[in-house]
Amino acid sequence: MRDTLAGVENADRLYTDFYDRTRLATWVRRYPGMVLWVKERIGRSVPGWQAYGAWSGGEGVDAGYLIDEELRVHLGDHRNAEAQTVAQAIDVIRNDLMQPGKVLRLVGLSGVGKTRLIQALFDDRIGLQGLPHSHAVYTNLSDSPSPPPIGMATNLIANRTQAVLIVDNCPADLHRRLSELCAQPDSTISVITVEYDVRDDQPEGTQVISLETSSPGLTQKLVRRRYPHISKVDAGTIANVSGGNARIAIALAEAVKRTDGISRLTNEELFQRLFWQQQGVDKALLVAAQVCSLVYSFHGEMFDGEEAELPLLAELANQTPAGLYGYVAELHRRDLVQKRGVWRAVLPHAIANRLAARALEDIPYTLIHQQLVIGGNKRFACSFSRRLSFLHDQPLVVEIVGKWLSQDGLLGDVFHLDTIGQAMFENVAPVHPVNRPGFRGGYLV
Repeated sequence: MRDTLAGVENADRLYTDFYDRTRLATWVRRYPGMVLWVKERIGRSVPGWQAYGAWSGGEGVDAGYLIDEELRVHLGDHRNAEAQTVAQAIDVIRNDLMQPGKVLRLVGLSGVGKTRLIQALFDDRIGLQGLPHSHAVYTNLSDSPSPPPIGMATNLIANRTQAVLIVDNCPADLHRRLSELCAQPDSTISVITVEYDVRDDQPEGTQVISLETSSPGLTQKLVRRRYPHISKVDAGTIANVSGGNARIAIALAEAVKRTDGISRLTNEELFQRLFWQQQGVDKALLVAAQVCSLVYSFHGEMFDGEEAELPLLAELANQTPAGLYGYVAELHRRDLVQKRGVWRAVLPHAIANRLAARALEDIPYTLIHQQLVIGGNKRFACSFSRRLSFLHDQPLVVEIVGKWLSQDGLLGDVFHLDTIGQAMFENVAPVHPVNRPGFRGGYLV
């Protein structure tokens, strides 16, 4: 380098230095997002872990984030906190995640844009200042990351590396373990986990961020941007039918041929297109989806033992457990079933609720009661009760819940219910007001 400068005026005043591979590697190691990026480029990627990128799929990182002006984000106690716009919430979330030791949990129904919101936190085009790309360490638990999130968090802290750890599809127990690890005095990381649902037990030391469905206007813009061949009128119809759920809207748009006009189609016809996705009608697949929708979630891998739930659902569908397993796998490929570890759930709920209502019409309730309430485990019965809570507008569901809440019914003796029974009661109580001593306005007082 010095020889090259020979003859250059004032060469002696120029400083030269050489960055060999060791010094470059040392620099890269300071930034966990860069480590993941470099390893991916050289063909030695860390299984299941990603640097900053298009985590939500569908569009690249250059696609702008569509801002919804509706109030759809709740920070803190998501049930009672005042709603904010996404633009307002983004900078608040960023400020928290820049502080090591902070733990956040983003929840919301499937398809409302949770992962896309996380991606937007690192986008400088939105708000005041995006989080550094080099700090982003992302995994989706369904990708079976190695090391697992606890191992990754431990390594980052041990190496004194500042990072924002993002764990998508993160169950509550893993979130708690990450919270405990992140809360240690020597922690160098902040954590945000993503899940499609959160129970009443709000994790201690965690700020919960609840994201609601987007406005029809925003959904229409998304459809028009991804599918320019779809007319404004048809995009508006898709947005209204999807109820602000981007996953449903995109799946429906995929099912629309370039020559189609869907604004004149009925809701049932739109549902048919969304479900079949131009792959032909399979009655057994539809029955499998209907039966699986009767519960909020189910164990999708166990075939024997008291905890096995697939055989009970298969019995209702008049199918073999192995056959039902295959249909669930096909529904997962169509983005109509979500998978988290061994658990499966028909989602989004707008689809699951429609399928479950049809199942209740087509299958005698005595059989459903035998398989899901009496024949299964307590968790299964509770999962069924949670599905019923979404079907409060169905006369048959109101009748079922009425029988459960009668004095001699399944949940009639409220004062002696165990934990599962209490959860079931809380799920279905709003469906059928109770008019007897001890209750006021349908609720226990």
